[in-house]
Amino acid sequence: MELYGHQDDACYAKSEPTSTAGVAVRNGLLLEGLGKPVDLNAVDWHVRHRNPSASPSEIQNETLELIRAVVSDGLFRLGSVGEKDERFVAWRRSLDRSINKISHVYVKHYDDPEKWMFAAWLSLTAKGEQLAQCLEEKDIDLYRGKGI
Repeated sequence: MELYGHQDDACYAKSEPTSTAGVAVRNGLLLEGLGKPVDLNAVDWHVRHRNPSASPSEIQNETLELIRAVVSDGLFRLGSVGEKDERFVAWRRSLDRSINKISHVYVKHYDDPEKWMFAAWLSLTAKGEQLAQCLEEKDIDLYRGKGI
Protein backbone atom coordinates (compact mmCIF):
# COMPACT_ATOMS: atom_id res chain seq x y z
CA MET A 1 0.00 0.00 0.00
CA GLU A 2 1.25 3.47 -0.89
CA LEU A 3 2.02 5.61 2.18
CA TYR A 4 -0.02 8.60 1.06
CA GLY A 5 -2.89 7.01 -0.85
CA HIS A 6 -3.53 5.69 -4.33
CA GLN A 7 -3.09 7.42 -7.65
CA ASP A 8 -6.54 6.48 -9.00
CA ASP A 9 -8.47 8.45 -6.38
CA ALA A 10 -10.55 11.46 -7.43
CA CYS A 11 -8.30 13.70 -5.31
CA TYR A 12 -5.48 13.13 -7.80
CA ALA A 13 -7.46 14.33 -10.78
CA LYS A 14 -7.12 17.89 -9.47
CA SER A 15 -3.33 18.03 -9.88
CA GLU A 16 -1.09 15.14 -10.82
CA PRO A 17 2.73 14.93 -10.69
CA THR A 18 4.45 12.85 -13.34
CA SER A 19 5.89 10.05 -11.16
CA THR A 20 4.57 7.77 -8.43
CA ALA A 21 7.33 8.96 -6.08
CA GLY A 22 6.38 12.54 -6.97
CA VAL A 23 2.77 11.78 -6.04
CA ALA A 24 3.78 10.37 -2.65
CA VAL A 25 6.12 13.26 -1.83
CA ARG A 26 3.64 15.89 -2.98
CA ASN A 27 0.83 14.27 -1.01
CA GLY A 28 3.00 14.06 2.10
CA LEU A 29 3.68 17.78 1.83
CA LEU A 30 0.01 18.54 1.28
CA LEU A 31 -0.97 16.60 4.39
CA GLU A 32 1.83 18.16 6.43
CA GLY A 33 0.77 21.62 5.25
CA LEU A 34 -2.72 21.34 6.73
CA GLY A 35 -2.93 24.02 9.39
CA LYS A 36 0.66 25.25 9.18
CA PRO A 37 3.37 26.24 6.70
CA VAL A 38 6.00 23.64 5.74
CA ASP A 39 9.69 24.55 5.96
CA LEU A 40 12.42 23.69 3.43
CA ASN A 41 13.80 21.06 5.79
CA ALA A 42 10.49 19.16 5.65
CA VAL A 43 10.50 19.21 1.85
CA ASP A 44 14.07 17.87 1.84
CA TRP A 45 13.06 15.17 4.37
CA HIS A 46 10.11 13.97 2.26
CA VAL A 47 12.32 13.74 -0.84
CA ARG A 48 15.12 11.90 1.03
CA HIS A 49 12.59 9.54 2.64
CA ARG A 50 11.25 8.50 -0.78
CA ASN A 51 14.76 8.31 -2.34
CA PRO A 52 17.04 6.84 0.37
CA SER A 53 19.83 5.90 -2.06
CA ALA A 54 19.92 9.25 -3.85
CA SER A 55 23.01 11.43 -3.70
CA PRO A 56 22.86 14.85 -2.02
CA SER A 57 22.81 16.59 -5.41
CA GLU A 58 19.93 14.37 -6.58
CA ILE A 59 18.01 15.19 -3.37
CA GLN A 60 18.67 18.89 -3.85
CA ASN A 61 17.58 18.85 -7.50
CA GLU A 62 14.42 16.86 -6.74
CA THR A 63 13.59 19.13 -3.79
CA LEU A 64 13.91 22.26 -5.91
CA GLU A 65 11.92 20.66 -8.76
CA LEU A 66 9.19 19.63 -6.30
CA ILE A 67 8.96 23.16 -4.90
CA ARG A 68 8.73 24.57 -8.41
CA ALA A 69 6.01 22.04 -9.34
CA VAL A 70 3.75 22.52 -6.30
CA VAL A 71 3.98 26.31 -6.57
CA SER A 72 3.43 26.24 -10.36
CA ASP A 73 0.43 23.94 -9.85
CA GLY A 74 -1.08 26.50 -7.48
CA LEU A 75 -0.99 24.17 -4.47
CA PHE A 76 1.46 26.18 -2.34
CA ARG A 77 2.81 29.72 -2.03
CA LEU A 78 6.46 30.37 -1.21
CA GLY A 79 7.43 32.73 1.56
CA SER A 80 8.93 33.15 4.99
CA VAL A 81 7.74 32.86 8.57
CA GLY A 82 8.47 35.60 11.05
CA GLU A 83 10.61 34.58 14.03
CA LYS A 84 8.53 36.52 16.56
CA ASP A 85 4.95 36.15 15.36
CA GLU A 86 5.41 32.96 13.30
CA ARG A 87 3.12 34.33 10.57
CA PHE A 88 3.59 33.28 6.97
CA VAL A 89 4.44 36.11 4.57
CA ALA A 90 4.25 35.24 0.87
CA TRP A 91 7.13 36.35 -1.32
CA ARG A 92 6.31 38.79 -4.10
CA ARG A 93 9.24 37.83 -6.34
CA SER A 94 8.90 35.56 -9.36
CA LEU A 95 9.07 31.79 -8.95
CA ASP A 96 12.38 31.65 -10.85
CA ARG A 97 13.90 34.29 -8.59
CA SER A 98 12.56 32.52 -5.49
CA ILE A 99 13.99 29.17 -6.60
CA ASN A 100 17.35 30.84 -7.28
CA LYS A 101 17.31 32.37 -3.79
CA ILE A 102 16.48 29.02 -2.17
CA SER A 103 19.02 27.16 -4.30
CA HIS A 104 21.81 29.56 -3.38
CA VAL A 105 21.43 28.91 0.36
CA TYR A 106 20.24 25.28 0.19
CA VAL A 107 22.86 23.89 -2.19
CA LYS A 108 25.77 26.01 -0.97
CA HIS A 109 25.23 25.11 2.70
CA TYR A 110 23.70 21.64 2.37
CA ASP A 111 26.16 20.17 4.88
CA ASP A 112 25.01 22.73 7.46
CA PRO A 113 21.19 22.39 7.61
CA GLU A 114 20.83 25.10 10.25
CA LYS A 115 21.76 27.65 7.55
CA TRP A 116 19.01 26.57 5.12
CA MET A 117 16.28 24.56 6.87
CA PHE A 118 14.09 27.62 7.46
CA ALA A 119 15.24 29.64 4.42
CA ALA A 120 11.89 29.09 2.67
CA TRP A 121 8.41 28.05 3.67
CA LEU A 122 5.47 26.66 1.72
CA SER A 123 1.91 27.54 2.66
CA LEU A 124 -1.14 25.86 1.16
CA THR A 125 -3.29 27.82 -1.24
CA ALA A 126 -7.07 27.31 -1.22
CA LYS A 127 -6.60 24.76 -4.03
CA GLY A 128 -3.86 22.98 -2.07
CA GLU A 129 -5.91 22.94 1.09
CA GLN A 130 -8.88 21.43 -0.73
CA LEU A 131 -6.69 18.68 -2.18
CA ALA A 132 -5.01 18.05 1.20
CA GLN A 133 -8.38 17.74 2.94
CA CYS A 134 -9.53 15.30 0.27
CA LEU A 135 -6.38 13.22 0.82
CA GLU A 136 -6.82 13.35 4.58
CA GLU A 137 -10.42 12.15 4.34
CA LYS A 138 -9.33 9.31 2.05
CA ASP A 139 -6.60 8.27 4.49
CA ILE A 140 -9.08 8.29 7.38
CA ASP A 141 -11.51 6.18 5.35
CA LEU A 142 -8.73 3.72 4.48
CA TYR A 143 -7.71 3.52 8.13
CA ARG A 144 -11.27 2.87 9.27
CA GLY A 145 -11.78 0.26 6.56
CA LYS A 146 -8.58 -1.55 7.53
CA GLY A 147 -9.46 -1.41 11.23
CA ILE A 148 -12.74 -3.28 10.87
